[in-house]
Amino acid sequence: MPETKSTESWLPPEFRPGLVSVVIPTFNRAQLVCETVRSVFAQTCRPLEIIVGDDASTDDTLERLRDLESECPDGVTLQSFGGEKVGACPLRNRGAALSHGEYLMFLDSDDLLTAPALEQLRHSIQSSGADVAWAPWRDLYPDSDVCRLNAPVSRTFSEDWLSDLIRGEWLATCAVLYRREVLNRIRGWHEPVVLDGDFDFNVQLGATGASLSGSDGVVSYYRRGGADQISEQNFLQKTEHTHEVLRRAEAALDSRDAWTPARRSAVAARYFESARMVWYYTGAAEKFEELAGEAKRIDPSFKPSKFWYRWIASVAGMRNAERVAAVGRKLFR
Repeated sequence: MPETKSTESWLPPEFRPGLVSVVIPTFNRAQLVCETVRSVFAQTCRPLEIIVGDDASTDDTLERLRDLESECPDGVTLQSFGGEKVGACPLRNRGAALSHGEYLMFLDSDDLLTAPALEQLRHSIQSSGADVAWAPWRDLYPDSDVCRLNAPVSRTFSEDWLSDLIRGEWLATCAVLYRREVLNRIRGWHEPVVLDGDFDFNVQLGATGASLSGSDGVVSYYRRGGADQISEQNFLQKTEHTHEVLRRAEAALDSRDAWTPARRSAVAARYFESARMVWYYTGAAEKFEELAGEAKRIDPSFKPSKFWYRWIASVAGMRNAERVAAVGRKLFR
């Protein structure tokens, strides 16, 4: 059964009905965060509050944000805060603790909202009775002269959206709105998880039985760029965070007696996919074996989906199956 509240609330219990709070962490993005805030100013949804947490920026981020307060349209408030460098997840928690909205969005400081985004997402929650709403977004690639937009990114969720999420139906934070009530089923953003914080946050909510609704219509532009390129070092670090998120998901499902065969299969498949990605990007054989072993631990019946892979692994082991897969990628790409 879904929990109704956490024993340790991270959000104030009082809120303004209908109000949407947008929490934005930022660091050294003075120009970009101002563009992001202005995209929230342009929303058709009212009332709104915007809370920006600055992570000890060395540029003029806070000064420019305070100048923006004079531009607030009717029905919109903007406040900003800063201090010691703590990271994005702690800033999201601190910003949420200052919020008063019935609904919350956690928006990154380089992403942009379309004008009807928050109204569309709020309506989706209100009309469906769901706890969480999402909608399509578009990836934005800023080049030197022009900005390139990819086709809308959508997702396909079954009734058990947690299993789908674990398997890889990732959601961009700029395309998700939460009902305040459901957020108090968990204890906020898990601050030690840096690279997979949004995945962890949504998995923890899904494990409580939170319901999800979707709608048509692009709600945001998710900015991508050079920082998204994967290096060996940061991919290994990301894998460690993914590993922690999956262990936390296991613990949440254990504590709520919320396991199903589909969820067990999904967790095992995500462990195995992480193992394959580690091998592909870094060749870290020991980490590959560790994560592949986690897949078998969580689901002893787990088998790779492709027949040829299973056959090679049964004869020569998974490492050699990965070597064959690597050769195949080079030949057919």
